[in-house]
Amino acid sequence: MGKLGVITNPRSQKNKRGIDKLDAALAGLPGARHAVLETVADIPEILADFARREIDTVAVAGGDGTIQAVLTALFSERAYEQPPRLAVLPCGMTNMIAGDVGLRGSMGAGLAKLGGLLQSPDEEEIVRVTVRRQILRLENARGRPPQYGMFFGGAAIYRAIIACRAKVHPYKIEADTAAAVTLAGLLADWLLRGRGTAGGNAKAAAGLNGGGPERKVFSGDRIDVTFDNQPTEHLTSLVILATTLDRLILGSRPFWNGGDGQLRFTSIAFPPERLLRYAGRVLYGGEDRKLPSTSYLSRRANRVSLAMDCPFTLDGELFEPEPGRPVLLAADQQIRFVRV
Repeated sequence: MGKLGVITNPRSQKNKRGIDKLDAALAGLPGARHAVLETVADIPEILADFARREIDTVAVAGGDGTIQAVLTALFSERAYEQPPRLAVLPCGMTNMIAGDVGLRGSMGAGLAKLGGLLQSPDEEEIVRVTVRRQILRLENARGRPPQYGMFFGGAAIYRAIIACRAKVHPYKIEADTAAAVTLAGLLADWLLRGRGTAGGNAKAAAGLNGGGPERKVFSGDRIDVTFDNQPTEHLTSLVILATTLDRLILGSRPFWNGGDGQLRFTSIAFPPERLLRYAGRVLYGGEDRKLPSTSYLSRRANRVSLAMDCPFTLDGELFEPEPGRPVLLAADQQIRFVRV
């Protein structure tokens, strides 16, 4: 039998409407410990309290950013000798992690099933619905200690997030739809304006005015990338991403070529060759996608070093690289996620 602790971020998009449904679901689980965040800075102490109470399963009711904060606290503060199982409730504006490893169905149904499993004397029942994922470790974010998460994105991914938050999220469109609408709109604008010869910076693409150097959403960033101990490759990238997830937004799998390594890394060059023609193949193809290697790079690695000056995202949270130091990615930690 296990013990359940729940961390709720009331500022996550879906929780802003109230957490009455969550409270009602937890009323049926009298042994559960519920902590509502005032700020994400509360997370380390909450986890320390859960560890003292020998809580072995932590459910997180929030979005990708809340999960990222919990993962960072777990591996930075080490309140647990062995990390607890996590259960993810999709309550944020972006819920890509939940789409891959989160609880299924409604919040109430998911928590009820989870509670039932934890009360079962048969440990094998919960083992059967537990999946393991490597956790991405990121070093050299400007002014920040090492961060932990599951999805890293840079170049146009960062600028598209800025555009999405400014132009689409205010309409409270669901996360996957919002991302699709934003990217489709930006891509159409890029094509109609001559494939990157006009456009403006991320704020301009989002319909915002403001200072700062102009930068096109669909433009290239110079990045020197080193995989494990291989020779450094010099890229001009429209998109870079690295992940330990199996599926991203809209069920896409924009990584291929298999091989060894815990990290999946993909880069699309700028300008990309026949992007519209190959888009479906990039997002949903098999291991051998027959894509032009000059524009489309994907491989596995255990460690990736990125010398770059463009900002980036880790699970929707925004960062800048530490000047003069490469961004370092690895995935040598693991978490068990409960999926019911």
